[in-house]
Amino acid sequence: MPSAPLSTPALWLTGAERWLLLAGLSIALGGLAGRGLARQYLARDDSPAAPVRPPLPWALRGSLTGLAASAALLVTALAGPGVAAALARPPAAGLAARGTAVIAAAELACFALATILLRLRQPGWSVAPLLGVVLAEGVRAHPEGIIPAAGALLTYCHLLPAVLWAGMLLYTARAAIAWRSCPQSAQGLFRLYGTAAAWLFGVVVVTGVVSALLLVPLGSLLTTTYGRFLIAKAALVAVAATLALVSRAGLRRPAEPGAGLPLATRLEIAALAAVLAATGLLTVLTPPAKPVFSTAAQPAAHTGQTQDVPRAGPPTP
Repeated sequence: MPSAPLSTPALWLTGAERWLLLAGLSIALGGLAGRGLARQYLARDDSPAAPVRPPLPWALRGSLTGLAASAALLVTALAGPGVAAALARPPAAGLAARGTAVIAAAELACFALATILLRLRQPGWSVAPLLGVVLAEGVRAHPEGIIPAAGALLTYCHLLPAVLWAGMLLYTARAAIAWRSCPQSAQGLFRLYGTAAAWLFGVVVVTGVVSALLLVPLGSLLTTTYGRFLIAKAALVAVAATLALVSRAGLRRPAEPGAGLPLATRLEIAALAAVLAATGLLTVLTPPAKPVFSTAAQPAAHTGQTQDVPRAGPPTP
């Protein structure tokens, strides 16, 4: 089955659904990690004006967003199984023709379980099903279709730091707004986040380069749709990193009580949202690389060749 062209409406719809899924996962999982970071900071902040507690993360809202996105993905896959199969190329090893629907159903179950646990005020237990979404995305992702097992592992090492990077930034920004009356604590939390984000960014860049080399041959980088969108995503990541440096440099200056978020920080959040949108679209574009372990030769009927079949007739005397 050929891959879906860029003009296919379902391609943009599925890409938007994947974007919402990744955004919900970032808000939920990154928010929980961000709260842990804020608690760690408050535990060692002995100033008398330190905040009493960190703000609650938007984990429930993120899980509900991911739940709605995965449900939409499941409906889209069931409504157009042929298009869904064309958008999942190269197919991951072991997944049948309805593999997209199976992955969407698994992610729907994970988000539903996380939502229930968060509603029951069990945020610690909700981390496990949220990580289950990351596992499902690794099985579905393009690298798994190129190199089974190793491709999924590469996706885990790329996706998990990426969603933590984005989600923790959003939570840290919310905490800074909540701590407007304690600007020193807000700046201290941002500095602590900056250290964690630097490590996450390094892992994202390294695994992203490896994934790019695996999925796009250098000669196809500028000549294929996937390659051009990959360049656009890399440019957005570079913009987000530059804005992060500008934002962290501004933290060296003393802030006044009641001051809002710096413009660079707000733009950094928008840039990371655009990175997630580009990632969602790349998941439905077909990379130019071929699977490393190609299947066996197809039957002659699939290659367009015909074989001579003896016709029935009277026996030769």
